[in-house]
Amino acid sequence: MIKRRQFIRSTLLTLASLPFAHWVFGRHSKISNKMNKLIVKRTDLTLTPDFPGLKGVNIMARNFPIEPYLVFTEFYMERPVFGPHPHAGVSVMTYMLPDSQGSFINRDSEGDFSYIEPGGMHIMQAGKGMMHDEFPKTKGIETHGFQIWINHSDKNRLVNPKSMHASANEIPEIITQDHKVRIVHGEFLGKSPNYKMVTDVLLLHVFLQPSKKIIIDAKEMAFVYGLKGNGFSENEPIQAQTLVNYSLQGDKVEISASEKGFEFMLGSGTPHNEPITYGGPFVMTTPEQMNDAQRRYAKGEMGKLEPYNG
Repeated sequence: MIKRRQFIRSTLLTLASLPFAHWVFGRHSKISNKMNKLIVKRTDLTLTPDFPGLKGVNIMARNFPIEPYLVFTEFYMERPVFGPHPHAGVSVMTYMLPDSQGSFINRDSEGDFSYIEPGGMHIMQAGKGMMHDEFPKTKGIETHGFQIWINHSDKNRLVNPKSMHASANEIPEIITQDHKVRIVHGEFLGKSPNYKMVTDVLLLHVFLQPSKKIIIDAKEMAFVYGLKGNGFSENEPIQAQTLVNYSLQGDKVEISASEKGFEFMLGSGTPHNEPITYGGPFVMTTPEQMNDAQRRYAKGEMGKLEPYNG
């Protein structure tokens, strides 16, 4: 019996030394390593003045691989800036961070009038076109949040306009000893909010306790944006206003917090991989669609919204 065991052990050692075995085990190891996405770009950004009363960090799909997100802007705003304006071909989300001092007013040509309070969220799924307006509820009190544009696929480019709103207590949260995760859109650990855009992206607001880590299932495209504290991913440091873009390969993002803890946003989605035509507040697939959108807006077909006098 002992001789037989020695023979089996000797045979296995011999096989392990063969080139084929190295190929098999090496290939298996590479497959396992692909579970975690790798960082392809890390960028330290800064808040800059955009208009009087508005400063922000503007992340655009033209410059960073974030599609189906098109615009991802952290902002501080303390007064009305833009006034009534149209959108078409995209969904526009405003997520007010819980630390915001003030709230937003959001209104649109479809009749919506909402307050976006700290921790709350509003989506204008513009589709074929609508007018909207949003601004701080109280002038001089600073608001802090994100303005996010999500691309539509060509088949959903011109869906009927729709508004979705969630107060702070309507955004699902998962709280453990290691972290708190606010599920702004999409699904995390079986939980999801009661609204869903035609483009199903994942957007999480994560508060990671000091020296803890979290592993998040991600779609093809994924990025992390730092808010407070410090963290690490794939041994790369992340701090406030750091954007990290990940590889399309892999299906998990792993983030660790420093001893200070780490607060960040994670966005993920499946790129449409379709042509994009930009035209100010409109996003279309083709120039012909863009011309038609501009014509419809000029004719008043995207509704009307008078300046706010409340």
